[in-house]
Amino acid sequence: MTFSKNTLSNIVAPLVLLLISGIIIFYKFPLIPQNVSLDEAEFIRLAQSLKNSPYTPYSQLATGHATLYFYILLASIKIFGTTVFAVRFPSALFGVIDVVLIYFVFKLIIERLAKLSIILQTGIPFLMAFTFATMRWYFNFARFGFEASTVLFFELFGLLSYLLFRKYKHFGFLVTTGVLVGLSYNSYTPGRIFFILPLIMMIFDFWKEKMGKKEIAKQLLALLIPFVIFTAPLNVYFTKHDDNRIYEQFYLQNEQLSIQEKTTFLGQNIAKVSGMFFFKGDMNGRHNYPGKAMLNPLLGLLFVFGFAINLYKWKKFSHRLFLLYFAIGILPPLLTYPWENPNSLRAVTVLPAVAFFVGQSLLLISKIPINKTYLFYGLFIMVSLSAIYEIRTYFVFQSLVFPASFEIHQNMLQPYLDGNYLFDPEKLKSL
Repeated sequence: MTFSKNTLSNIVAPLVLLLISGIIIFYKFPLIPQNVSLDEAEFIRLAQSLKNSPYTPYSQLATGHATLYFYILLASIKIFGTTVFAVRFPSALFGVIDVVLIYFVFKLIIERLAKLSIILQTGIPFLMAFTFATMRWYFNFARFGFEASTVLFFELFGLLSYLLFRKYKHFGFLVTTGVLVGLSYNSYTPGRIFFILPLIMMIFDFWKEKMGKKEIAKQLLALLIPFVIFTAPLNVYFTKHDDNRIYEQFYLQNEQLSIQEKTTFLGQNIAKVSGMFFFKGDMNGRHNYPGKAMLNPLLGLLFVFGFAINLYKWKKFSHRLFLLYFAIGILPPLLTYPWENPNSLRAVTVLPAVAFFVGQSLLLISKIPINKTYLFYGLFIMVSLSAIYEIRTYFVFQSLVFPASFEIHQNMLQPYLDGNYLFDPEKLKSL
């Protein structure tokens, strides 16, 4: 069976990725992890607290969170009932959709490279999205009830709409970008700074294309007005209250620390956070097989070469875009206290850039002068070996540490899911 180029790239490839990511994320779901973490239990309580109440942009529960994700979680509990499946389903659903979104993001980037053969114009974005979907760092967080895949959904959807605006110059896409970066701001804390990405990239375009003031104003307003509207409730809240999480973790805000101490903390964080990619990873059993590098040796090698390529070609739009995305994603763990690092959850928004850097190495390999069909098969085998390594590590080895990392059994959690259990972590531990 043969497919046209459009059918292959716009229907077949995303459907295959949907199937692959769906199998990885929903295999033995939600039984692995079998139990529930204390954090998930707190999230349930937070979601239940929003029921039958006026809209609340921020909750002090669970150490403090913007509430957008928890309204989604509450809706899942109402639809599917008081089950662990309901608690984890939003994260898993967004986890599957993210893979399709990032495929279309990469497709828009790669299709600008006219020198690529037709098979590689679809094949390279497919392999990049496949790499993203099969990174244990990614699918681990999509399999239980944390906010990581949700914030990535808003960021990737926002990035996709921004790229569509650049391609078609339709202001509806830019307004949509403003809405989505506003929703990202209202989700997991690292999403608060994502709006910097389209804003800075637009400023580069203003300077490069020498736009007039009227056109600059129109584009900025199309992005910023919806962003301001969607972030207004949360920002109004912050004019009267502190953000608990940032106040507790952001060491630059600590007035008792000297500049020298803060500089020392930054240096320690740079060493720990950069090291977690290749040497010593996150020690939290919910985030990682404790201490294992976040990238396997093959991905690490492809990442390093791809990162170097991006630095060398930083003046090009796509390379500048993902270098900035990487910098924004790596910033949250760099600015938290060193004893909190390495922390793969706080750095989860670097993963689209990591997949893009890996893709740059694949593009470099694709220049080898051999039949492009055979070359694609070779590249697919290579990234498939990485995928097998990652999936095996998760289901065979990392799953062994889950019983100690996810502490709450179903029978302990059920009254809590029903909304009539006063949260007491110490009591839960003793049950």
